[in-house]
Amino acid sequence: MNTYVVIYDGYVSFEVMLAMYLMKTKGEIITLGMTSDAVKSYEGLIVTPHQSIDEIDHRDIEVMIIPGGDISELQHNTQLITLLQKLEADRKYVGAICSGVDLLHEAGILEGKQYTSNDASRSETYKVHDNIITAKANGYVDFAIALGQMTGIYADAADYEETVRFFKYFENA
Repeated sequence: MNTYVVIYDGYVSFEVMLAMYLMKTKGEIITLGMTSDAVKSYEGLIVTPHQSIDEIDHRDIEVMIIPGGDISELQHNTQLITLLQKLEADRKYVGAICSGVDLLHEAGILEGKQYTSNDASRSETYKVHDNIITAKANGYVDFAIALGQMTGIYADAADYEETVRFFKYFENA
Protein backbone atom coordinates (compact mmCIF):
# COMPACT_ATOMS: atom_id res chain seq x y z
CA MET A 1 0.00 0.00 0.00
CA ASN A 2 1.54 3.30 -1.09
CA THR A 3 1.17 5.93 1.62
CA TYR A 4 2.20 9.43 0.60
CA VAL A 5 3.01 12.02 3.26
CA VAL A 6 3.03 15.70 2.33
CA ILE A 7 6.11 17.44 3.70
CA TYR A 8 6.80 21.16 3.59
CA ASP A 9 8.75 23.79 5.50
CA GLY A 10 7.31 23.90 8.98
CA TYR A 11 5.36 20.60 8.88
CA VAL A 12 4.95 19.01 12.30
CA SER A 13 6.51 15.56 12.06
CA PHE A 14 5.37 14.17 15.43
CA GLU A 15 1.73 14.40 14.34
CA VAL A 16 2.25 11.82 11.59
CA MET A 17 5.21 9.74 12.80
CA LEU A 18 3.09 7.00 14.39
CA ALA A 19 0.76 6.88 11.38
CA MET A 20 3.81 6.46 9.14
CA TYR A 21 5.19 3.73 11.40
CA LEU A 22 1.93 1.78 11.32
CA MET A 23 1.31 2.24 7.58
CA LYS A 24 4.88 1.10 6.85
CA THR A 25 3.86 -2.37 8.09
CA LYS A 26 1.77 -2.82 4.93
CA GLY A 27 3.62 -0.87 2.26
CA GLU A 28 5.82 2.01 1.30
CA ILE A 29 5.98 5.50 2.77
CA ILE A 30 6.68 8.13 0.12
CA THR A 31 7.30 11.69 1.18
CA LEU A 32 5.83 14.25 -1.19
CA GLY A 33 7.27 17.74 -1.49
CA MET A 34 6.02 20.67 -3.49
CA THR A 35 9.49 20.68 -5.04
CA SER A 36 12.41 18.26 -4.84
CA ASP A 37 14.20 20.57 -2.40
CA ALA A 38 14.78 19.51 1.20
CA VAL A 39 12.36 20.92 3.78
CA LYS A 40 12.76 21.63 7.46
CA SER A 41 10.14 20.34 9.87
CA TYR A 42 8.92 22.36 12.82
CA GLU A 43 11.14 20.18 15.00
CA GLY A 44 14.19 20.99 12.86
CA LEU A 45 14.47 17.77 10.85
CA ILE A 46 15.86 18.29 7.36
CA VAL A 47 14.04 15.93 4.98
CA THR A 48 14.42 15.51 1.24
CA PRO A 49 11.16 14.37 -0.38
CA HIS A 50 11.10 11.10 -2.27
CA GLN A 51 9.07 12.81 -4.99
CA SER A 52 7.91 16.27 -5.91
CA ILE A 53 4.32 17.01 -6.80
CA ASP A 54 5.41 17.36 -10.45
CA GLU A 55 6.62 13.75 -10.49
CA ILE A 56 3.62 11.85 -9.19
CA ASP A 57 0.63 10.19 -10.75
CA HIS A 58 -2.40 10.44 -8.45
CA ARG A 59 -3.37 6.88 -9.39
CA ASP A 60 -0.28 5.58 -7.54
CA ILE A 61 -1.50 7.03 -4.24
CA GLU A 62 -3.53 4.74 -2.02
CA VAL A 63 -3.28 6.82 1.16
CA MET A 64 -2.39 10.51 1.58
CA ILE A 65 -1.43 11.97 4.96
CA ILE A 66 -1.24 15.72 5.55
CA PRO A 67 0.46 16.86 8.75
CA GLY A 68 -0.17 20.16 10.43
CA GLY A 69 2.19 23.08 10.60
CA ASP A 70 2.43 26.35 8.75
CA ILE A 71 0.35 25.51 5.67
CA SER A 72 0.37 29.04 4.26
CA GLU A 73 2.60 27.98 1.33
CA LEU A 74 0.24 25.08 0.55
CA GLN A 75 -3.15 26.76 0.73
CA HIS A 76 -2.88 28.34 -2.68
CA ASN A 77 -0.92 25.56 -4.38
CA THR A 78 -3.29 24.65 -7.21
CA GLN A 79 -1.42 21.43 -8.00
CA LEU A 80 -1.88 20.17 -4.45
CA ILE A 81 -5.52 21.29 -4.24
CA THR A 82 -6.25 19.55 -7.56
CA LEU A 83 -4.43 16.42 -6.37
CA LEU A 84 -6.55 16.28 -3.21
CA GLN A 85 -9.72 16.71 -5.27
CA LYS A 86 -8.67 13.83 -7.56
CA LEU A 87 -7.94 11.62 -4.56
CA GLU A 88 -11.38 12.37 -3.16
CA ALA A 89 -13.03 11.70 -6.53
CA ASP A 90 -11.21 8.34 -6.65
CA ARG A 91 -12.23 7.61 -3.03
CA LYS A 92 -8.62 7.22 -1.90
CA TYR A 93 -7.87 7.39 1.81
CA VAL A 94 -6.93 10.88 2.97
CA GLY A 95 -5.85 11.75 6.49
CA ALA A 96 -5.24 15.25 7.79
CA ILE A 97 -4.28 16.39 11.24
CA CYS A 98 -4.15 19.80 12.92
CA SER A 99 -3.85 22.56 10.29
CA GLY A 100 -3.67 19.90 7.58
CA VAL A 101 -7.46 19.73 7.97
CA ASP A 102 -7.64 23.35 6.80
CA LEU A 103 -6.04 22.26 3.55
CA LEU A 104 -8.83 19.70 2.99
CA HIS A 105 -11.32 22.46 3.69
CA GLU A 106 -9.54 24.71 1.18
CA ALA A 107 -9.81 21.92 -1.42
CA GLY A 108 -13.57 21.73 -0.78
CA ILE A 109 -13.57 18.05 0.08
CA LEU A 110 -15.00 18.40 3.59
CA GLU A 111 -18.33 19.81 2.42
CA GLY A 112 -21.12 17.55 3.61
CA LYS A 113 -18.71 15.43 5.65
CA GLN A 114 -18.29 15.00 9.36
CA TYR A 115 -14.85 16.14 10.47
CA THR A 116 -12.95 17.65 13.34
CA SER A 117 -10.39 20.41 13.36
CA ASN A 118 -8.58 22.75 15.71
CA ASP A 119 -11.72 24.92 15.77
CA ALA A 120 -12.90 25.08 19.39
CA SER A 121 -16.46 24.30 18.30
CA ARG A 122 -15.36 20.80 17.23
CA SER A 123 -14.87 18.62 20.27
CA GLU A 124 -13.89 15.25 18.81
CA THR A 125 -10.21 14.37 18.90
CA TYR A 126 -10.55 12.57 15.57
CA LYS A 127 -13.33 11.86 13.12
CA VAL A 128 -13.69 9.32 10.33
CA HIS A 129 -16.12 9.90 7.46
CA ASP A 130 -15.99 7.36 4.64
CA ASN A 131 -12.45 7.64 3.19
CA ILE A 132 -11.45 10.78 5.14
CA ILE A 133 -9.97 10.98 8.63
CA THR A 134 -9.32 14.26 10.40
CA ALA A 135 -7.79 14.93 13.80
CA LYS A 136 -6.72 17.60 16.22
CA ALA A 137 -2.98 17.73 16.91
CA ASN A 138 -3.36 15.95 20.27
CA GLY A 139 -5.27 13.15 18.53
CA TYR A 140 -2.20 11.80 16.75
CA VAL A 141 -2.35 8.37 18.40
CA ASP A 142 -6.06 7.89 17.66
CA PHE A 143 -5.47 9.28 14.17
CA ALA A 144 -2.73 6.73 13.44
CA ILE A 145 -4.63 3.76 14.86
CA ALA A 146 -7.88 4.69 13.10
CA LEU A 147 -6.09 5.28 9.79
CA GLY A 148 -4.69 1.78 10.10
CA GLN A 149 -8.14 0.42 10.82
CA MET A 150 -9.65 2.26 7.84
CA THR A 151 -7.04 0.87 5.49
CA GLY A 152 -7.16 -2.67 6.85
CA ILE A 153 -3.58 -3.01 8.08
CA TYR A 154 -4.42 -5.07 11.16
CA ALA A 155 -4.32 -8.85 10.75
CA ASP A 156 -7.33 -9.36 13.01
CA ALA A 157 -9.11 -7.97 16.07
CA ALA A 158 -6.33 -9.18 18.37
CA ASP A 159 -3.71 -7.31 16.31
CA TYR A 160 -5.80 -4.14 16.47
CA GLU A 161 -6.34 -4.49 20.24
CA GLU A 162 -2.63 -5.09 20.82
CA THR A 163 -1.83 -1.93 18.84
CA VAL A 164 -4.31 0.09 20.90
CA ARG A 165 -2.99 -1.28 24.20
CA PHE A 166 0.63 -0.65 23.28
CA PHE A 167 0.47 2.77 21.59
CA LYS A 168 -2.51 4.36 23.32
CA TYR A 169 -2.33 2.91 26.81
CA PHE A 170 1.41 2.12 26.95
CA GLU A 171 0.83 -1.47 28.03
CA ASN A 172 3.46 -4.09 27.26
CA ALA A 173 2.48 -6.37 24.42
